[in-house]
Amino acid sequence: MAKQLLALLDELDEQQFERFKLVLRHSCPGFRVPWGQLASASRTRTADLLLQRHPRGARALALARRLLRRSQRKAAPGRPKPAPATGYRKVYTEHIQDKYRYIKDRNSLLGEKVNLTNRYTKLVIVKDPHAKKKDLHEIMTLREKYIKTTSEQRRSFTLSDLFARDENGETPRIVVLLGAAGIGKTMTARKIMFDWASGELYQSKFDYVFYIHCREFMLGSDQRSLEDLILTNCPDEHAPMAEILVNPDKILFIIDGFDELRFSLDQPEDNLCSDPCEKKAVEITLSSLFRKKVLQKSYLLVTTRPTALEKLNELLENEHCVKILGFSETERRKYFDKYFEDKKRARKAFNFARENEMIFTMCSVPMVCWIICTVLEQQMDEGEDLAQSSETITGVYLHYLDNLLQGCDRHLKPAVQTNLKGLCSLATEGICKQKILFEAEELKKHGLDASDSCFLNENLFRKATKCECLYSFIHVSFQELFAALFYALENEEERTGRDSGNDIKDLKTLLADYEKSKNYLMLTVRFLFGLLNEERKKDIERILNCQISLKIKPELQKWIKTALSESDTPLPCSNGGNIQTASQLEDFHCLYVSRRGPHGGP
Repeated sequence: MAKQLLALLDELDEQQFERFKLVLRHSCPGFRVPWGQLASASRTRTADLLLQRHPRGARALALARRLLRRSQRKAAPGRPKPAPATGYRKVYTEHIQDKYRYIKDRNSLLGEKVNLTNRYTKLVIVKDPHAKKKDLHEIMTLREKYIKTTSEQRRSFTLSDLFARDENGETPRIVVLLGAAGIGKTMTARKIMFDWASGELYQSKFDYVFYIHCREFMLGSDQRSLEDLILTNCPDEHAPMAEILVNPDKILFIIDGFDELRFSLDQPEDNLCSDPCEKKAVEITLSSLFRKKVLQKSYLLVTTRPTALEKLNELLENEHCVKILGFSETERRKYFDKYFEDKKRARKAFNFARENEMIFTMCSVPMVCWIICTVLEQQMDEGEDLAQSSETITGVYLHYLDNLLQGCDRHLKPAVQTNLKGLCSLATEGICKQKILFEAEELKKHGLDASDSCFLNENLFRKATKCECLYSFIHVSFQELFAALFYALENEEERTGRDSGNDIKDLKTLLADYEKSKNYLMLTVRFLFGLLNEERKKDIERILNCQISLKIKPELQKWIKTALSESDTPLPCSNGGNIQTASQLEDFHCLYVSRRGPHGGP
């Protein structure tokens, strides 16, 4: 009987044999052999395992024949191209199309949705061989990076190129998609899901594409198998996992927001699992996927902010890094056209933004571009002079803040003003720790109630049987504005953080850290100087009913004078003059935005 069983298995080619083992693993609950053993088992070993479970050879042979028929029904001879989708794959792709077809627009009415394809604007994506080098600031360095790549636009990537063969003829199995907060990483991930399901992308490359958002796992380490994570993408829990998993090299996992994980994936080797059905703590399951211990031949696309790149690099091998630089100038123009619809208004707003280097640079970030467009539209609706209050990014953000508060329920606005300092200290602690997501307990620590604020987004995620909440500012740049307000507003004791017990740097430490490297604090410091402008100070008093500290301006003036006197020697130009270093230019900009200009200052 053993010979007959082995002969039956010997008739299978490699693909059929792998499918048979998957069906055996999924269809026989009593067959409790670790997947790691079964996955690597030879035909002889598989026959032995069957006979161990059914010592009477006839039952083992009957089981093998039944499973063989089942696996052959699922098999597709010769692995043809999957289009058009049939069977369960058709059900799955239709579900994904429905799920990702629309996005919620912040300006839309209640229940109104926007078509993803109509709203999506092409982003500049470039290969980043220096990805392991830490950027000075996610947003502030975008202009320099874009200038460096403008002359090499022929080397920019489209989404279809992400898993194409490289110059060495190798196809990457792991692609890391880097980008600043709000640059479009999640939108790009959703576009890939939709385009694949619609038959527009990766049709001959992947049979299945699954989306995993790391934010879902922040609130605890539930026991999850990789199969469980796959099922969260499916329309129900009856997906044919044996059929889905039989060809791992035809599966793509999109893992979005690695930087949003709260737990470490640095797990001991012997903790990892190779069985996609085995339930483990979610950090072990994810680590096993990242480190190619489970479904080794599958493909990964991981999105992350640069702040988490070092941790990610420790988990991956042979990854290819690409970076989203945001909108090119052409695509920024298209975005303005889509937003305003009226071409005359769109051109007026675009030309205004383009004349301001800082604002135009930040328009390369889709989320910030939306904020800027919203403010410019509001000002044009009200007949205001765009240059009067939107000449700097500080002015733009304060104008947006003003309109946001006007849109709040009447009973919320006093609470916002009452809780402003708590909101500012929360923002500052997050900036100091380089974190953008906060749990409800962290809000309470700063004396905040999420229901009292128009500035915090609430995201509900299910953990076990109860819903819990995470909160974030509408964009990290708004968090940086509130961090600047923390240092700029009156109340010396609060500003130094001495009475709060929070992990917050005092102003001198903040400026010292910033001066060392012009790092992630760059925009916070620029906002801080922008708030010293006389017109901006009046805006703060009117919008938030607060005063800018009288002590902050002398401190900053003293610091900037010292910084300028001690900064690098200007570099010589070919025409005999000098050019300032990037460090000096940034210091000069800080000084500039604090001064009053012809329209009340930038």
